[in-house]
Amino acid sequence: MSLLQMSISASVYILAVIFLRSLLIHKLPKMTFTFLWGVALIQLLVPVSIQSQFSIFTAAEHLSRIFTAPKLISTPEISTFINGTTVIMPPITEHLTAPIVPLKTASQISPIVWVSLVGFTLCALFFIIPHLRYRKIYKMAVPIRNDFIRKWQHSNLLWRDVQIRQLDHISTPLTYGIFQPVVLLPKNLDYDDEKQLALILTHEFTHIKRFDTLKKWILAASVCVHWFNPLVWVMYILANRDIELFCDETVVRKFGENTRPTYARALVRLEEKKIGLSPMISSFSKNSTEERIISIMKTKKITIATMLLAIGLVAGVVIIFATSALDKTEAVTDVDNPTAEPSAEVMPALYQGAITTEIVPALSKGSTTTNLMPHDLTFNKKYDVPKLIDSLMASKYRAFYMDNEINLRVMMDNTIQISKDNGAVWKKYDTDEVDAKDFAKWLLINDPIPGYSMKEVQSRLANGAEVKHLLFENVKEMYFIIDRNGVQIELVQPEKISSVLIDGQRMMITSAISAQMLKSFYDLLVSNNILSETHAEQDYSERLKYLEKNLPNFIVTK
Repeated sequence: MSLLQMSISASVYILAVIFLRSLLIHKLPKMTFTFLWGVALIQLLVPVSIQSQFSIFTAAEHLSRIFTAPKLISTPEISTFINGTTVIMPPITEHLTAPIVPLKTASQISPIVWVSLVGFTLCALFFIIPHLRYRKIYKMAVPIRNDFIRKWQHSNLLWRDVQIRQLDHISTPLTYGIFQPVVLLPKNLDYDDEKQLALILTHEFTHIKRFDTLKKWILAASVCVHWFNPLVWVMYILANRDIELFCDETVVRKFGENTRPTYARALVRLEEKKIGLSPMISSFSKNSTEERIISIMKTKKITIATMLLAIGLVAGVVIIFATSALDKTEAVTDVDNPTAEPSAEVMPALYQGAITTEIVPALSKGSTTTNLMPHDLTFNKKYDVPKLIDSLMASKYRAFYMDNEINLRVMMDNTIQISKDNGAVWKKYDTDEVDAKDFAKWLLINDPIPGYSMKEVQSRLANGAEVKHLLFENVKEMYFIIDRNGVQIELVQPEKISSVLIDGQRMMITSAISAQMLKSFYDLLVSNNILSETHAEQDYSERLKYLEKNLPNFIVTK
């Protein structure tokens, strides 16, 4: 998932949590909302999504398909091959697309990336500079010599060494530090009121036990990463408030409901004055005092019914709003017996030529020659990038392929999905990794004149492109050349298989393909929201005219 996709997906979830919080903040255990905010942080910082058929995004896609999705025309099961004929296409220079864009260097950073980095840096400074400034002030704190505090701390030991110090620059208790936490108490605090001291220290030690300072750092990190999203800022404010409310609830439950008035009065007396505080600390009265007092006074014993309601609410909100749309994809680990060794008699070469096992033994067990030559359909009168390629790159797919047996698509995360029922259900297929250097040598030997610039693809292979390999039962193979510039597919086909391919750089077909199959391919692009029906019809008509004029073996099915 991209950063923008993560932010948009999390925004829907944050809105749902904000709405529920406004209704139920004083009716459910405060742990409910701290957990919900934790899920939001995962959405914002972890680029992984979980699919669910109950997701609101699944429902949205379903409604979109109902009102906008065109009907998919099935591919007819007819034979359209030229038997026993090797089709050799003459050079086509007037319709070739522009050369593949060279590899971008590391210095060619998108302006959007620069803006994101600047925003992240400024936001990080917004949190870090005040924190460092106040840390210098906090270091001036002195140890407290108070018998009650010493005895209380001795009876409430934590696995981390906690210092309790006194500072006259603050007017409210606060805690800072993660692994060496320090509790700071204001100098003008009434140290003779032992009950109030116990409430304050319990509150601050609860922050320490729960690593609330670390949570605040993570919240700040999410704001820095998604600084452009106002809902993330709202989440930061409300999540910090809920951390305090959760601590207040814990204190009341520990000392009993009879302490609620005393605790509320202590909170009012210690209300923070209008001074700046670092957002990386946990303070006794940092957030909205009114909301905290109301919450304290409404704190009640948790019942089984309340707990079940909270669990059900959390589960429902997470499943509906924190999951992504369900893709009709089934994970498959055995790719039609992908580990099976192909026989020497049927192992095809890439388009033309024979595989030389002495040079590239890892890629070959035999040799043969395919009868069907690929034909480049990536043409445009003005020599610019065709609209079809642009539409593909703007979608959530990087490549699309169809033949008489399968439909194949390469997703933006480079996973390979295949459908054997005209796109109704897609299955995720595992691929083998191939050494790029070996593949580069093999490509030079077996496909000296591919449908794109050999110089460019060799450059990509030499500069870190990864190569994935997919082998089918009928010995049909595909090699996927993938890097940050896009994906290219090399087809290794046995005889009598017609196919259509579009990837990030070109559109290819084998010569013995029918107009009906080409039409079905365009219908597949429309059903996957790559093309509109109007765009697909126009592009299909142009390519059909071109094929009828320039490709003698092209079969027109009326």
